[in-house]
Amino acid sequence: MAKRRGCGFIPPARLLFCLLLLNVSASAQSLPSEQESLRVRLRAEAGEVQLWKNPYWLRLLYYEKSLFGGYRSPSVDPAFFLSPKGRSNPEAELASAIDGFFVSGTDDDSPECRFPERYRWLREKLRPLEKTAPPRICKSFEDWKAAIDPESVSLLFAAGYLNNPSTLYGHTFLRIHKRGANGADLLDYTLNYAATTDEEGGVLFALRGLIGAYPGRFSTVPYYLKIQEYHNLENRDLWEFPLGLSKDAIDRLMRHAWELGKAAFPYYFFTRNCSWQLMPLLDIAEPSLNLASRFHLWVIPSDTARAAVDATGAAVRPVWRPSLWKTVEWKRALLSPRELELAARLARGRQSEAFKELGDMPPIRQAAALEAAADYLSWRFYARRIVKTELEERSGPVLAARAALGAQDTFSGTPLKTLSIRSGHESMRVGLGAIDAVHGPLTEFQWRFAMQDLLDCPDGYLPDAALEMGALKIRYDKRYNRTYFKEAKLAHVLSLNPWDDWVRRQSWEITAGIEQAEEKGRQRGTSAIWSMNAGAGAAVETHLFSRQLWYVLAVADTGFGDALDKMWRAGAGPKAGVLAGAGPLRALFEVRYLSYAFGDTAPLWTGTAAASLKLSRDSALRLEYSWRGHVKETGLVYQRFFFPP
Repeated sequence: MAKRRGCGFIPPARLLFCLLLLNVSASAQSLPSEQESLRVRLRAEAGEVQLWKNPYWLRLLYYEKSLFGGYRSPSVDPAFFLSPKGRSNPEAELASAIDGFFVSGTDDDSPECRFPERYRWLREKLRPLEKTAPPRICKSFEDWKAAIDPESVSLLFAAGYLNNPSTLYGHTFLRIHKRGANGADLLDYTLNYAATTDEEGGVLFALRGLIGAYPGRFSTVPYYLKIQEYHNLENRDLWEFPLGLSKDAIDRLMRHAWELGKAAFPYYFFTRNCSWQLMPLLDIAEPSLNLASRFHLWVIPSDTARAAVDATGAAVRPVWRPSLWKTVEWKRALLSPRELELAARLARGRQSEAFKELGDMPPIRQAAALEAAADYLSWRFYARRIVKTELEERSGPVLAARAALGAQDTFSGTPLKTLSIRSGHESMRVGLGAIDAVHGPLTEFQWRFAMQDLLDCPDGYLPDAALEMGALKIRYDKRYNRTYFKEAKLAHVLSLNPWDDWVRRQSWEITAGIEQAEEKGRQRGTSAIWSMNAGAGAAVETHLFSRQLWYVLAVADTGFGDALDKMWRAGAGPKAGVLAGAGPLRALFEVRYLSYAFGDTAPLWTGTAAASLKLSRDSALRLEYSWRGHVKETGLVYQRFFFPP
């Protein structure tokens, strides 16, 4: 038997929506003559000027032009529309909105109170008679707005977190400052857009996010909860950029934010993500910004943050909130070796002897060690190294001992501030250079849509990390008049974490893409294979004239392609390198040996010696010598960073 559609048989969650549609329709059919004539007149006025084509109306419902010339809104929740055809018909939606002026029933349930910004705009454009269609009293909306009581708005950028696929590039959200709160975190709210999912990560989570399988929704959350999530739980620095929005713009933002509580948009990690969805919201708050139109192919949170801050023209300096771990690191650096040892023992539960030794120190040094231990305990809890009962058992004696010492001038100042995203290079990079190879010179063109490798200047980015997506190297061989892909990386993520006994984070790497297996001795450009590898290991840092980061990884590698014997190979081996930097110059030396046990079993040696000189914020010159098996080459490439198209 065929399923019945429409409002006859529906899930309970949509019952209210269907009743409202029926109410709009019924009201339009049984209005008093004065209201009916006004309804007809308003519809006629709107049709005369084709009000449904007004850019602001199209923005309010997120209509986009389809391939065949019509319109379609990406919102997949029917509660966001008043007309059954509203998702694809802005004219029908406008007609239903006009009918909504005359809906009977309680004000709070009326279309005008569900969509206050739409109706503010309609009243401005159509000016219905106030006696015949007076403005509704929207108690729920006004109570919500009064609780938030907005005075100003800031955009917050949470630094990237490499251990979660959805936060590789960072996250942006809005902070709504409560009137008279003077920056008090407990009183402010955030406006956040995120994918709705019960999954926390993994391959399936990443794949579903690529195809928009998760609905994304807006929510208002107390600011202190967001601080706990990013600052404590994930140890991510927060940058707060005040936006220069006027009072009228903030009012428009709040009215539309209320409307967005009924919307759900497909969430795409690389395009329609947390960061992009804030752009049309800000465009509605301040229509002159036109932020959404600046992003087409992909969207990176740091790019949207820059665009929004630059467009609003706020003159106030950004505020930096260091992560909990940054605070622990800062305090730890001010302790003596003995104080460090005692603080670690206190946090790890070996407290009886530590308290005895602590008593031999001056009170101010006792207080410093105890404060560092308390912060370290908090970090261990939020990092899921200990459970809540362990936190309570260990922090109780530490805090009691610190309280007994009274006021002490232990730590003054703040952690060393990192550079903000506005100080860093743009996210997209192109390059052009010359390659000197055994069989003659080559010309190389590089293009990378995002975002950073080890030799790029790390200002404003995660240090000691590489995050590359869509990295291409295209070569032209004049000798054979041939153009080919030297490399096409789908993804390369590398996190080098200097070994720290307090943290004990491993270093790791994952790479997938096309490369040339030139060690097989085939003609240049004819040995493309699909390669995937992953590795884990450790890194240590030294300071000899400048900082050096040494690392060793155990790597597993697979390859597939007709350039290989038996069409594939799988093996493993070590990879080691050192990264150094001094001022605008960065250098990298790396070697790798892979022994293949399956498929093509020929072993492979590869290596790189490279240096990059920063010429300006968005330009660099890179010199690189590399070898792969018996194939050696030297290249010089000029690289330029751009805001993405």
